[in-house]
Amino acid sequence: MPPCHGYSGPLAFDRALKANVPSSKRSTAEPVSKTGVWTQLFGIDVRALAVFRMAMGLLLLVDLGIRSTDLGVMYTDGGMFSRAEICYRVMTPWNWSFHFGGGSLGYQAILFGIAAVLAVALLVGFETRLATIGSWLMLLSLHHRVPPILSGADVLLRMLLFWGMFLPLGQVASLDRWRALKRGQAGEVTDRPVVSIATVAMLLQMPLMYFLSAIFKTNPVWMSGEVLAGALSHDFYVSRLGTYLLQFPGPLRLLTWATLVLEWVGPVLLFSPWRTGRLRTFFVGCFAALHVGIIVCLEVDLFSFVALTGLTLFLPSEIWRAKRFAGLWRVLGEGPVASPSPTSVSGALPVWSQWGVGMALVYVLLTNVAGLPSRPLGRLAPDQWRFFATALGLGQKWNMFEVVPSKPGWYVARARLTDGSEVDLLRGGVPVDWARPAFPAGIYPNYRWRKVFREMAYEDELGYHAFREPIARYLCRDWNRRHGSDRQVVEFDLVYNMSRVARHDVQQGAQITIRDRLIRWEISRLEEDRTTRTRL
Repeated sequence: MPPCHGYSGPLAFDRALKANVPSSKRSTAEPVSKTGVWTQLFGIDVRALAVFRMAMGLLLLVDLGIRSTDLGVMYTDGGMFSRAEICYRVMTPWNWSFHFGGGSLGYQAILFGIAAVLAVALLVGFETRLATIGSWLMLLSLHHRVPPILSGADVLLRMLLFWGMFLPLGQVASLDRWRALKRGQAGEVTDRPVVSIATVAMLLQMPLMYFLSAIFKTNPVWMSGEVLAGALSHDFYVSRLGTYLLQFPGPLRLLTWATLVLEWVGPVLLFSPWRTGRLRTFFVGCFAALHVGIIVCLEVDLFSFVALTGLTLFLPSEIWRAKRFAGLWRVLGEGPVASPSPTSVSGALPVWSQWGVGMALVYVLLTNVAGLPSRPLGRLAPDQWRFFATALGLGQKWNMFEVVPSKPGWYVARARLTDGSEVDLLRGGVPVDWARPAFPAGIYPNYRWRKVFREMAYEDELGYHAFREPIARYLCRDWNRRHGSDRQVVEFDLVYNMSRVARHDVQQGAQITIRDRLIRWEISRLEEDRTTRTRL
């Protein structure tokens, strides 16, 4: 496999782009060859790839840091999700994972350490292609180890990393380039975009996500303009600031409609052959504003940060050559970028890589079409091709917030102890309080906990309710391990609480609390693992 600093796109600039004319003065009315249009629409600036690489490395480290706080809770056999439990509930022949090799804390810590080293290598651009492949393998392994805690952010991060394996992420601003310069093997950095089947796949991934999301959202609920207000009323999603915005129903309705319009129009105009750079800069700014708003108003883990990283690839060369970035490139060891040479030779991906990326791209396109509500591909739906969907992690469906999220509420994990007191195991052992918390999402340590607790409130085909028992068992076992014999759990209730407006008092808006007892156990102090469970 060729080193990443020696890779460039297989297509040359058209004559207009090769001319020694400053890009800012080129007329948009100049005739452009077919090759030029292809490069214009599917070329990625090498500096954008460098920024993307560094952001991906940082995201992987942040993700690992958050996961590491639950290393024993979620990744060992003594936690919520033992290997036996996961294999029984969700295992298929394609759910491979290095993390299934051992259930101890030490074994998992070693794998986390390896993933962190690979993420740092990706961040600084050291053996970039190997670091990218290794990071993707470790990320997919983590995802297969505990599928119940995954979200759209994980899918998007995994997909961007997958396409990144076939791109020259270390061509500039990397240790790979610095080492090549020391050996006298580095070529001149030019404004020549990287163009290949991999850049096509990478640039299609983000618009595909938005466009498919718009299709799912085009329904009476979104047309009514009530979805954003509904999301901000949901206890698992709303942030502290988001609650405040509920005072402005009119602007929230307008923002709901604006989001739908943006997701319909933006993906199309990102590939406009007319004024491509300006339109891309404008719509990247619009999508960035959308994601900043999501970060401020909603608790949706790293999704917006991953999306912002993917959007950087659409920024044109004019942005990266601007004076405001000159200092950045100097700090990163890059000098001025030269105009592309008409005689320069470009190398393509190896044939096997081109075929592999092409097949993966076709699968991703087909599986997204097959996942539409009308199921247009019928029995030919490629979501049944488990090797691509699961083993390679290419399965995806972008129907997030298709409707107003249902069942807003909060949990109380009531435990009666041997001394007669009652404590809430989800709140660190404070006395049980059935009142709605001021910030319900803050009950849970992080968004991984929020995801699984939110989903297991339902009893549906997704099957998350099956994890109520192992999670409840862990909460009791963890409490007993940390406390003496006089404070052991003898009775446990996992209760899901929902606030509703009383039917007889709708006009006054009086709230009542509905309690749904999901688990009730009476637990022997002497033999914790032998439990009598009465399901109500």
